Amino acid sequence: MHRFDGNLNVRHPRMALIANDALGNFAMSSVVGQAMRAQYPEGFLTLYTGSRVTEMAQDCTWKHQIRTLYGPNPYDVVAGLPGQAYDLVVNLENSAFAKTVAGLIVKEDGSVVGPCVNKDGRGDLPWGDLPMQRLWADEKWLDEKVRERHPLLQSGFIGEIFCRSFGFEGVIPGYNLPRKTEGVVASDVLIATAASLDSKLWPVEKWIELAQALQSRGLSVGLLGAKPSAQGQFWKGAAEEEEIIAKGAVNDHRGAFTLPEVAGALSLAKLVVTIDNGILHLACSTQTPTIGLFRHGIHRLWAPPVSNLTVVEPGPERTVAELDVETILSNVDTVLANN
Repeated sequence: MHRFDGNLNVRHPRMALIANDALGNFAMSSVVGQAMRAQYPEGFLTLYTGSRVTEMAQDCTWKHQIRTLYGPNPYDVVAGLPGQAYDLVVNLENSAFAKTVAGLIVKEDGSVVGPCVNKDGRGDLPWGDLPMQRLWADEKWLDEKVRERHPLLQSGFIGEIFCRSFGFEGVIPGYNLPRKTEGVVASDVLIATAASLDSKLWPVEKWIELAQALQSRGLSVGLLGAKPSAQGQFWKGAAEEEEIIAKGAVNDHRGAFTLPEVAGALSLAKLVVTIDNGILHLACSTQTPTIGLFRHGIHRLWAPPVSNLTVVEPGPERTVAELDVETILSNVDTVLANN
């Protein structure tokens, strides 16, 4: 195996895309998967992801098949992987597990993009010196000067970084995720308050104040998220959700929808207000106006460049928790007045 150098001399390449099953990571895989299909329209693409997104992944039109990599008994899955199967493997994950899988499934003469173990299992496969190979070697993707270091980039968006790293030169695709609206009834404004990291969270008392202010504007407010049992297992802020529902008189939509129905509910809402989490990325796959609360610097990498997203970030040396309710409400009023 070797680093992909822009040449894939196979007419019908077998391709693999490895992505985590956290919602934001999975949404990003739809950007990369579409670009891979556009780059190699005669190829066959297998998506390796996890059990948390199976109900949505199975209906994605940009892949040919999916394999469940993350979930119960992952090492049993690895034991059953098709060895030496793929001409091109694009791995979006930096975990030791994902790097090992990438090395296991690529053909002996196949190409790899992204993190991967070396042929002998000792250390990592070197990045290479081509411009697109140096993208992955750059450990400062958050830096505002990343475009200066990599002239092939038109933005600092992680979706573009991923796509340019395998030589894609076209327009970066938007999110392409299935949604279902039939029978879905949700609130006017949907909020999502839990995330993978404490540093992403906004204080519970501010969510309650925001919810009450939205209701005073004649808008119903609903909370999206996983079932409480799952929310506490994977995400931060699960306990605070109960207080928001009780004191903010917020409708509880947690666990009420399948993932395609969540996307459908988001598409039907008048507005979405959320921190940087998977719900934000699902919302950005719709046309619904979305206000996203981001950590400073992270917004340059992870905020999708879509017209329906308003990015609110606290500025240098400040945290998301420091954002005040008045700032969010000002953005709410501006967005609603323009839509």
